[in-house]
Amino acid sequence: MAIKFDVTNSEFLEEYQEGKPLLMKGAASVDSFSWQDTNEIFERADVASSDFKLSYDGIRPKHEYTESYLDIGTQRHRLIKPVVYDYLKKGATLIANKLANEPKVDALARQIAEFTGRQTVTSAYAAFGERDSFRAHWDTRDVFVIQLIGRKRWIVYEPSFESPLYMQQSKDVEQQYPCPKEPYMDFILEAGDVFYLPRGWWHNPLPIGEETFHLAVGTFPAYATDYMEWAFRQLPSFVGARKSLSTWDADKENLTAVGRYIDDVINDPDNYRRFMDEFIGATRVESPLAVELFGNPNTGSIPDNTRIRLSANKPHGLADNYLIANGTKLNLDETGVRLIRCIAESPAISLGEMIGRLTDIDADKLRVLVHELCRQDVLQVLRH
Repeated sequence: MAIKFDVTNSEFLEEYQEGKPLLMKGAASVDSFSWQDTNEIFERADVASSDFKLSYDGIRPKHEYTESYLDIGTQRHRLIKPVVYDYLKKGATLIANKLANEPKVDALARQIAEFTGRQTVTSAYAAFGERDSFRAHWDTRDVFVIQLIGRKRWIVYEPSFESPLYMQQSKDVEQQYPCPKEPYMDFILEAGDVFYLPRGWWHNPLPIGEETFHLAVGTFPAYATDYMEWAFRQLPSFVGARKSLSTWDADKENLTAVGRYIDDVINDPDNYRRFMDEFIGATRVESPLAVELFGNPNTGSIPDNTRIRLSANKPHGLADNYLIANGTKLNLDETGVRLIRCIAESPAISLGEMIGRLTDIDADKLRVLVHELCRQDVLQVLRH
């Protein structure tokens, strides 16, 4: 399953990201996705988790639609299917958040992660009636909506509170920052459409009395507040920050010095790079196991038709001859930089295609290098 973005990465960054919505008609290939896939996604989800929800006049309590039982001494949970079916017939929405280990879902989310350079989290929504899942609200993360089955109406309003963070939910501040009365957009999202919605934009997705299933892929970057928190953790090294407080007159001179220290910390480009390295280094990108290639002592290379991609959302550090991927920081020589750049520019490139592009690098050396980087989970092989 693939997404064909209507804009380049740079155009998206300059014109849309955190700025305004973008509707991309027919951008996702959905022919291989079916209700069987949808059912399996919900079947594999943890129905006892708070991330699994049934929405009908608000979020329904778990005991209404799930039950626990003993399975050979292990307590498990399952849906009470007749109850779920009845709720869906009446217009409920079935929701599964934080999807993981779902190949088709992960393939779409990974393309968005590579396009934005951000970590992603995916939710799924299925409905058949006409009730909205939630009333008009804003999200605290940028979202890519991928309509996979059926249609859904979206009514979108401009922000009344700019760039909210996770603790600034619309339901908590809507009295002070109400939803605008006039919509910015009102449209039908059809199967294959992809809709980008920045955080803070009010929206109300409405089922229209027919089957609908979509994914919402939220993106998560580093925020300025994250950098500030990191900077404040550096404070104990400054003696002024370790002094006790008594009165304003006695403390204001020292507090001014602390402020200057913080200013120096956050405006140091080396500190900014350290923070970003730590932030990227703490993230992980799921990669498929390939025990037959890297756990087999009789296998020392991978076939030339094997497709490769980075185990990272973006090639962070490449301009400075290093790469951070899945917690590993690698210093790169010229060959390594060229190899990583080639893969970053053409995700899912085959090893043979790579050898054909980097003709001045010894092919066997390239094969050995790619094999080792895959084994280290810096690169990953794609399943066929």
